[in-house]
Amino acid sequence: MANRSGVTVVGIPARDEARTVGAVATAADAGLHLAFPGGANVVVLAENGSTDDTVRRFTETPLRSRKVVARSGGEGTGKGTNVFAIVERALDLDADRLLLLDADVRSTEPRWISALADAVDHDEPTLAVPSYRRNRFEANTTNHLASPLLAAVFGVHVQQPIGGEFAFNRAFLERARTWPRPDSAYLYGIDVWLTANALREHLRVVEVPLGRKLHNSPFPKILRLPQQVLDSLFHVVLRTDAVRSPGPTAPAARAAVDGASAPQDPAVVSRVAECVARYLEAHRGDVRRLFPSAAAAGPAPWGLRMTGEHWPHVLADALAAVAGGRFEAARDHLVALYVNRVLTFWEEIDGLGDGEIDGLLDRQAAGTVRAVRDRGIALGGRTGPGRFDVRHWAGYNDVSPAWSVPA
Repeated sequence: MANRSGVTVVGIPARDEARTVGAVATAADAGLHLAFPGGANVVVLAENGSTDDTVRRFTETPLRSRKVVARSGGEGTGKGTNVFAIVERALDLDADRLLLLDADVRSTEPRWISALADAVDHDEPTLAVPSYRRNRFEANTTNHLASPLLAAVFGVHVQQPIGGEFAFNRAFLERARTWPRPDSAYLYGIDVWLTANALREHLRVVEVPLGRKLHNSPFPKILRLPQQVLDSLFHVVLRTDAVRSPGPTAPAARAAVDGASAPQDPAVVSRVAECVARYLEAHRGDVRRLFPSAAAAGPAPWGLRMTGEHWPHVLADALAAVAGGRFEAARDHLVALYVNRVLTFWEEIDGLGDGEIDGLLDRQAAGTVRAVRDRGIALGGRTGPGRFDVRHWAGYNDVSPAWSVPA
């Protein structure tokens, strides 16, 4: 059980989340009151250029905890900007622990506060990450990119490395202050930047079961979010000494797929598939050179049938390309192939039960570990690009050609 005194901060990074931010703040406040009735409790909203009533809804929500608002401009900022602002406020408040809750979640429970806080009640730097059940058509960047790549590079299987509901103790916050911040860490790369750096430095990472997660679908961001996640992840990978072998203990069986499911909007899926098809046609030659394993994928109505058998080798191609100095091309081409993996995966899981889907994802992650190990990829000795730019994706999605992010 966590030390029930001292300062506890719950941070809520948000942009245009007026519909849900009040409920998240209320759940945070209730959880803080139950877990730390005698402590100094603070709820911080960090927002970057909201155009709706996010700030007003938060400030008008009655809380017993102290309320703080940290504001940034919208241009060139993102989720990571808000998380870094929350971290600085927590350190200024001399917080003993910091918890993060995503503002768009509709299933936040007060009990999450004590569960996350207990997990980081250690003297050594500790990160708590969530483990929850999600719609089978969601968590795509987690399931097909972040989780298998982290397992392959660092030898540790983390089910939800970019889940958002995180917790840190003071020692972790002080350590994280020293890590280089790529531009993408100010965007959607923040979660994987935190998890990957913790694994790189052999810090304690604790998975905390939180039940179901219900939130706004991230699928409309599928051409932006994974590019930023991969950018931050590849920056950390290049600062890693070598690909690490898995530990002696077999990873726990995944239990991440929820019985309830809601397919994505077919019109959005169609538009995404069209963008990806145009991208792959324009970059066909370079994709073939960097991703020879993708040649095994057959045709599909959406483009390429990228099966679970092919995918681990495609991920190994990506790491080999990054280690060989093709950082941005590997990152960007992988996004296009990843969308094809997602659409193929949805076909593969049709009619499967939750446990069968979890097993498929576990086998995919294990296959990625083997594929990367067998390549003998040498890390270190290179650095990633100094600035984040959408590069090859300019003109194929709705992101501007370049981001201006504070150094």
